[in-house]
Amino acid sequence: MPPGSNSQTRYFLSLTQRLRIGFVLLMVIIIFLTIAILHHLRERDQVILFVGLVLLLLTIYKIAISPYIGDLRTQMEALSKASEDSIQASKMLIRRDLDLNRANDKLRELDEAKSNFISIVAHQLRTPLSSIKWTLNMILEDTLGSLTTEQRSFLMKCYESNERLIVLINDMLSADRVESGKLKYSMVPTSIFNLIDNILFEMTPMISKKKLKLTFENRTDDIPHVLIDTEKMRAALQNLLENSVKYTPEGGALTIGFKHIESFVEVWVRDTGIGIPQEEQDRIFTRLFRARNAIKVETGGSGLGLFITKGIVEKHGGKIWFESKVGEGSTFSFSIPAVK
Repeated sequence: MPPGSNSQTRYFLSLTQRLRIGFVLLMVIIIFLTIAILHHLRERDQVILFVGLVLLLLTIYKIAISPYIGDLRTQMEALSKASEDSIQASKMLIRRDLDLNRANDKLRELDEAKSNFISIVAHQLRTPLSSIKWTLNMILEDTLGSLTTEQRSFLMKCYESNERLIVLINDMLSADRVESGKLKYSMVPTSIFNLIDNILFEMTPMISKKKLKLTFENRTDDIPHVLIDTEKMRAALQNLLENSVKYTPEGGALTIGFKHIESFVEVWVRDTGIGIPQEEQDRIFTRLFRARNAIKVETGGSGLGLFITKGIVEKHGGKIWFESKVGEGSTFSFSIPAVK
């Protein structure tokens, strides 16, 4: 029984006892007073006074005390029932807590088995795919003899498909490590400008091919270094930048901005791309999800990039969010801790 219920029960019991004692004391006092008065009255008046006294005491008990004691008894019974219900509810909560703990342990075991399975399958696939890539690359470079235009075109398609499979497997492994918390982070002070410049240098052919206009906002010296794992944050930024390039039509614009807010550096990537439908925006960071209009533009995506990016940013103690409108573009922003 809960402590509060015990104390309330004791209170009601003691109150009932006090009322009864008080009633007895009142009767004793009245009896003594009556005896003192009877010595000065005639016998007939004594009988009348005694009968009146008895009726008075019965009336007082009936009107003033008996209902109150009845109410107290009813409240005590209700309190006792509530205490029993509380005990039963507590037992049920304990049982449910044990059931939830067992279910959680089972889920943890299943998740570990799933991670092991993905890791084994991915590694077993990656080795032959790498061999295929190496062989196709040799053939395309005419190492094994010259190719006709038709042969080169066919082999190039094979090479690209093989490359997509390798990227997908790597994304699956990265997503699983992010989700399971197995990724190890080594934080070092880093210039966010240098990191982005290195990524953009590798993406220059993609940006030039689509004739995108690249601009920067607030790229100033007062933006401090950030405390990051450079390889992990590079992957996150590359996902955001590649998405903006892939889903922005030719001749569009790409803007990268920076802001120092208290102990964080905020970075955003804004594009004039296809945007994300409103009804699908709440799923954009979920695993393996791709918006309908994105699939039409780029069929080969894995749906893991933004899931991985979110996990990496949050592991750095930051957060990520976005704004988007179909036909106008998207702005993905994230904040990460600045070096103090």
